[in-house]
Amino acid sequence: MGKTIQIAALALLLLLGGALTVVVRQRLAAGDQATASPPPQQAIEKPPPTPAPADRVDLGSALSLDRLADCAREPALASILEQMVRIDPQSFESRRGGPISVPGYAQPITPTFERRREMAHNSDIREVTADLDLPGRWHGLAVTGLRRSFYEESDVASFEVRFAEPPERVRDTLVRHGFRLSPVGEFRELDEGEGITMVIGIDRIDGGAALTCATG
Repeated sequence: MGKTIQIAALALLLLLGGALTVVVRQRLAAGDQATASPPPQQAIEKPPPTPAPADRVDLGSALSLDRLADCAREPALASILEQMVRIDPQSFESRRGGPISVPGYAQPITPTFERRREMAHNSDIREVTADLDLPGRWHGLAVTGLRRSFYEESDVASFEVRFAEPPERVRDTLVRHGFRLSPVGEFRELDEGEGITMVIGIDRIDGGAALTCATG
């Protein structure tokens, strides 16, 4: 009886020892595997840069506005003015343009549109005005937007850069940057050739001033 108990106890010890050896080997293997292949680090995603407020966009650089000293329109500005109004090639009737992508702005901008028609004395006068809300800066001046206006089937047309600034300040600032401008409210003629006369000047508008280039 005593020998039987001793044999059983010895067998139990051997069994426990084997199990302990298996556990130790498994833990050592797991440790080696963790050392050999460390878990990949989580990628750190930086938030996208915050876009500058629209009223801080440098429109002078984005649209090459300094070329307006002689009413010359660089491709970016010419494209924006063209997109502000859509003209039917058959009837020559105008309608509002679609959203316009402007350099420096996160989202396209949709212009406003107005078409006035007056028929009197056998005349049909159709006046079109489109405005684009375009807050920004130009030589430190606060720009509010662009305006395009014209009479359908006519050479009479104009475009404006509009400011939330006193007219005298706009004129003085642009003169310092090479613009040849008459006193506020007066316009200087530019020879465009082919019988077309263009004028440039600073005019007073509600809430500020406008640099205007007009033909007629």
